[in-house]
Amino acid sequence: MSSTKFVLGALVGAAIGVQIGILVAPEKGEVTRKKITKKSGEYLDEASNKMNTFFDTLTKKVSDVSDEVDKLAKKAKSEVDKVTK
Repeated sequence: MSSTKFVLGALVGAAIGVQIGILVAPEKGEVTRKKITKKSGEYLDEASNKMNTFFDTLTKKVSDVSDEVDKLAKKAKSEVDKVTK
C-alpha cells in the first residue's frame, strides 16, 4: 500500500502544482477558474482510473490466491484421508 500512497500523493502534488501555476498566470480570473475546473476534473478522472485499475488487479490476485488455497486444502484433505484409512 505504500507505493499506492506515494502515487496518490504524487498525483495530488502535481495537481496542486499545476493549479498554482495557473493561478499566477496573467489571465482573467474567469479563464483561470475554468482552467482550474477543467484540470481538476481531468486529474480526478485519471486518479480514479488508476485506483480502479489497482483495485481490479488486487481483486484478481486475491481471487487467484483464494483459488490456490482451496486447491491446496483439498489436496491436503485428500492426503490426510489416505493416511487415516
